[in-house]
Amino acid sequence: MAFQINPSLRRRLEKLKCKQVLICLLIGVLILFIFVYSRNHGGTGENGESHGWIVGRPYTSKLPSLTYEGRDFVVKGKKMRLLSGTIHYFRVVPDYWNDRLMKLKAMGLNTVETYVAWNMHEPLPGKYDFTGILDLKQFVITAQKLDLNVIVRPGPYICGEWDNGGLPAWLLHDPNMRLRSTYKPYQDAVEKYFTELFKILVPLQGAYGGPVIAFQVENEYAQHNIDNTTAKEHMNFLSNLMRRLGAVEMFVTSDGGNDLVKSKQIAPENALLTVNFQKDPQEELRKLMNVQPDKPMMVMEFWPGWFDHWGYEHLKRDVTTTELIERITTILKLGSSFNLYMFHGGTNFGFMNGANIVDGQYLPDVTSYDYGAPLSECGDITTKYAGLRNVLQDFASDSIPVPFPDSPINNKKASYGEVQLSLYLKLIQALDYAPPPYESTHPLSMELLPLNNGAGQGYGYILYRTTIPSTSSKVTITDLRDHGVALLDNQPVSKLTSFASQSFILNPKMMEDESGRSVLDILVENTGRVNFGKFVGERKGINGDVLIDGKHSERWKIYSFEFKSDFIEQVTSGGLWTRTPSQSNVGPSLYKGDFTISGHPEDTFIDMVGWTKGIVFINGVNIGRYWNIGPQQTLYVPAPLLKRGINRVLIFEMHRPKTSFTVYFRDSPVLNKKPETEM
Repeated sequence: MAFQINPSLRRRLEKLKCKQVLICLLIGVLILFIFVYSRNHGGTGENGESHGWIVGRPYTSKLPSLTYEGRDFVVKGKKMRLLSGTIHYFRVVPDYWNDRLMKLKAMGLNTVETYVAWNMHEPLPGKYDFTGILDLKQFVITAQKLDLNVIVRPGPYICGEWDNGGLPAWLLHDPNMRLRSTYKPYQDAVEKYFTELFKILVPLQGAYGGPVIAFQVENEYAQHNIDNTTAKEHMNFLSNLMRRLGAVEMFVTSDGGNDLVKSKQIAPENALLTVNFQKDPQEELRKLMNVQPDKPMMVMEFWPGWFDHWGYEHLKRDVTTTELIERITTILKLGSSFNLYMFHGGTNFGFMNGANIVDGQYLPDVTSYDYGAPLSECGDITTKYAGLRNVLQDFASDSIPVPFPDSPINNKKASYGEVQLSLYLKLIQALDYAPPPYESTHPLSMELLPLNNGAGQGYGYILYRTTIPSTSSKVTITDLRDHGVALLDNQPVSKLTSFASQSFILNPKMMEDESGRSVLDILVENTGRVNFGKFVGERKGINGDVLIDGKHSERWKIYSFEFKSDFIEQVTSGGLWTRTPSQSNVGPSLYKGDFTISGHPEDTFIDMVGWTKGIVFINGVNIGRYWNIGPQQTLYVPAPLLKRGINRVLIFEMHRPKTSFTVYFRDSPVLNKKPETEM
């Protein structure tokens, strides 16, 4: 007998099914909305973690966490002064981020500021890196765990004594490139990069539970030599792009006191103007008040020291501890907030130091970015640190961290003694490990080479090779950037210097060859691109002509030596390494040696006395340049780059060591060697 359902009950069940279907549809739409929203506003990180959560905190609101009432800043509902210090995450090994940030807080600061280096995060077009020393997200989260606010200055131009002001070298592969402008290929590249960058930055904002409270738009753009209409258009492009990508926090600009009038004219709507200076705080803040009388005062860059150029005295433009205390006290008494640029300078690892051109002279920056800052290059507290700690307790007690941390201690340092570099390899013998040469009728700058999928060469060295008649007597080079050495049949014949047209005479005795031809090699070092002023965007290598007895050579092979990790691994493990010679006039060569650490590695400093000019690798990591003209004599080696057991030193020397083939690891730096002429 079939089971019969009451018609009334059947109708009720059908209605219930419809409601269930409708509810299921609504739930599905909601899930789809959440998925799309998370993809656009948070997404997932490289390891699959949700960007919508910051250290376990969910999104909370879209209202900015930093506002102001009259001339007072309000951070997450609390009036306070911004007591900030700069630390560039890309100049400090990640193992030490927590240590440096803890010391920042212990001095009495409540905020950390950092630039973002585009040329590190996008080394080649479309190839992004936010790992290791470039893990910006982890740096910001580390600051948040210490209850610090974060100010981010994403550029795209950052200056910062950093190669090309942080702009990628591959932009210069375009021969028509106009940096920091409305040139469409430049703005297109910025948009692609910012799209990736702000996927990381947006969920780190205070509005969503993160520590980021402000973004700077461009950097010292009022100083840039461009008309106001175009400047305004570009600043609006950047600010609109950042807002469209999800930035909700306060926008600021940053300029010198004499540029504030123009800064106000070109600044994005509602952006807070800030000022940069080193002395005369009353006058500089008066200039800020004149253009912005009804908003909080902020010194975005107060310079407690300065950077060094090779061949000049150490800290030529320093501020004494007494001067620093007096000027910060004045800033606080005037009711202003400030950012110490730098609180901790760190190191220009690799090839990333910047440069200046002053009165036509090219001046590259040294590897150390110690800056005379309150926290030294290796993270040690200084007399400036101790003095500022007292000042902040006396004059900014309402804004310093509570509870106030104890004064920190310095990390241990070690002296590992002398290391013999017993093996060497001429650079010419490493040509097989370099990319195949590009053949050309004339020299090309490194950025214009068809390397790296059409992106050109960014850093390192470039070798120009041609053959010349054995009867040749004079070689003339115009516009060489930056330094180099000429070799004839693998023997060094002349050192080459930057910019100036230069000639050298060939010795006929060196050119005895049955073929009647000799090989001329010109090795050129990119010693760091200019990061400030009208020369930002200069190209490296030979930008001019090479004349042999007044005539052009029209057959060139151009080799690229970028010293990337794969090249280092191949050349170190292979190659025709031989015992270092008794005489040292060998020309551009690689040298290697090992040393053993029996206990836990500590920070140390490699002393390059006796060597001339080159770069140093520790366990495959490029720790920077050395040059015997000073003032820097030692290179900082952070403990995390070392290991218990065998450690390897690899040196590329452009010229020759003056003494033995040894280096010495010591427990203290030498940054103030008296400048001298290169030998």
